[in-house]
Amino acid sequence: MTKITSFLFFIFISLSGFAQITLINKGTFYVSPGTTVYLSGVNLLNDAGATYTNEGNFYFAGTTFTNNGSMTQTTQGTTTFTGSSDQSIKGSEIANFNQLIIDHTDGMVTQEENEVHTNTMTINDGNADFDYRTADALPLYVQDNLVVDGDLRLIGEAQLIQTHTGTSLVSGTKYIWKDQQGTSNQYMYNYWSSPVNRGGIWKARFLKDGALGDDLTQSSYGDIRWADNYNATGDLPTQSHPVYLNAYWIYAFRNGLDGSYDGWFDNHIKHTGTLNPAEGYTMKGPGVDKDLNPANGASTTEYESYTFAGSPNDGSFSVTIDANHDYLVGNPYPSAMDADKFINDNNGAFNGNLYFWEHVTANDHYLASYEGGYATYNLTGGTAAVSWKDNSTPVGSKTPGRYIPVSQGFFIWAEDGQGGTVNFDNTQRAFQIEDGNNSVFLRPSKNALTDIRIGFDIPGNYHRQLLLGIRPNTTMDVDYGWDGKNFDAGNPGADMNWNINDEKYVIQAIPAIEEDTNLPLYIEMNKSGIVSFTLDAIVNLPKQIEGIFIEDQLLNISKEIKLNEPYTIFLNEGLYKDRFYLTFKGKTTNSTNIPPLENIKTYMDNTHSELVILNDKNHTLDQLQVFAITGQLILHKNINTDETEIRIPLSVKTGVYLVNIGSKDGKTSTTKIIVK
Repeated sequence: MTKITSFLFFIFISLSGFAQITLINKGTFYVSPGTTVYLSGVNLLNDAGATYTNEGNFYFAGTTFTNNGSMTQTTQGTTTFTGSSDQSIKGSEIANFNQLIIDHTDGMVTQEENEVHTNTMTINDGNADFDYRTADALPLYVQDNLVVDGDLRLIGEAQLIQTHTGTSLVSGTKYIWKDQQGTSNQYMYNYWSSPVNRGGIWKARFLKDGALGDDLTQSSYGDIRWADNYNATGDLPTQSHPVYLNAYWIYAFRNGLDGSYDGWFDNHIKHTGTLNPAEGYTMKGPGVDKDLNPANGASTTEYESYTFAGSPNDGSFSVTIDANHDYLVGNPYPSAMDADKFINDNNGAFNGNLYFWEHVTANDHYLASYEGGYATYNLTGGTAAVSWKDNSTPVGSKTPGRYIPVSQGFFIWAEDGQGGTVNFDNTQRAFQIEDGNNSVFLRPSKNALTDIRIGFDIPGNYHRQLLLGIRPNTTMDVDYGWDGKNFDAGNPGADMNWNINDEKYVIQAIPAIEEDTNLPLYIEMNKSGIVSFTLDAIVNLPKQIEGIFIEDQLLNISKEIKLNEPYTIFLNEGLYKDRFYLTFKGKTTNSTNIPPLENIKTYMDNTHSELVILNDKNHTLDQLQVFAITGQLILHKNINTDETEIRIPLSVKTGVYLVNIGSKDGKTSTTKIIVK
């Protein structure tokens, strides 16, 4: 029988000259097994506090299905949206179905306000171009079988999550349509993966230009045009929609030897080569924004948008990686992926770190001109790639978070003794939009976990950030998935790392910090210059800790670093593995090692354009170097004097400069001057 309890009544609302009827359930709406109910020409509202349960067959032909109450997730019952006009699923609460069927002759169904969960779903093909649409930033959850015989449009940040285990349960001849944004710059890479397939594989030539897409008609999404006769230095032709992309710059990297470019050259797939689900690839931008304005160099922005159209990737996928090899993989699903689950599921197959390329700037296709590097993520958290600074403002400083976005490609690295099958499956899928908070690994405050981010400003105006995470389940040695080895160590030539077992790491997790904890730093300088140790961020520093210090064991001193208060020093070209440590208590003992050069004062006499050095203790001074704040050497001079006041002509632009002075006995002094 069909049971509809009390507190159910009709409301008649006059809209634009015609009557729209809404059936409101304020109690219990129950369709029992074996019963069929048709509702046509009437909207349905399951009101707050009411209950909706369908274990029979419910055909809905009204305009709006609204759930503000409770919808029971049953294991039987079929709900069919049918009719000849547009319909919508709305409401403040999750809409739960057992079997959901979209079966229109005309119009489409739009999921508008909240999540939809269904055990199975069938989308039949009607006369509309898109038969089911999921509005921006909403998830559609399908437990088991998904039949795509009609087209499914995932608008904006909308995502499809299938939750069964095992192989794919997708069938049908139509497509899902999913957007993603990429760089507009024709000289800059993004790392991609595809959330869909056609015939089990993906080719870049299947990609569509969604910049003019209207979410209603498939013809508004034209196929990307490919400049496939261009070489490594060629620019793209004059653009119009659909835009051109350069096919030359599409590469895969499948199980290539770590540190070797041969892995790229062996996988130059261009736009016609095939990719399996979970394999990543590189692609550069069109050189214009969505309005076809030039968008290279300083005008670089996101191209909005590329549209993937194909059968949704679902179920289990894998790649095989050998020891001491790298693999460019990617999120294969039309939903976000939980990186923590992925790392834990593949313990031993790779080193437990995900490496995300960030291309900061480029004005041509030559490798020497590239500015960029690899951001790192593991169970401890994420660190940004080496970032370039423009007038002290970081450029390119995205920190990867726990959830891997749709279509995001990334590298994995199997080190010595590792390797094997790397598995991707539906249990790793999650709903997480790219909302700007995704780079923050949110943790329960009751855990009081500590994160310390220290930075290193490098000659040439680069900034490297290291993450120290206090995680009780880790050790002082290397822990899988918690300690992150540097994937591009030495980029851009000078660099700082954690020194763990004489190897370079950008993320280190330890079980606790005490006042006597000291962590060695691994610094390499490809040229002499001014460097700065910085405190970039700190969360939950234990109360017993005095502060955060850089200890210099050569000079036997400790310098505290605070937010916006760096420790700046001049370093000669070379490798420093046993000199600098991060510590948590200041050093107070005197040293038998070489102390810094004291009682030296410098200032700029702007009236006479002279650098003035006051040498009250008559040190025998030897070398003078003046650096721009970017690290560029402006002046190098042998002075060889012990005079009390020394004046050096200095004609430079207005700005802040660093002065390094050395004495005959090897002491040094570094100060700042301001030129007006």
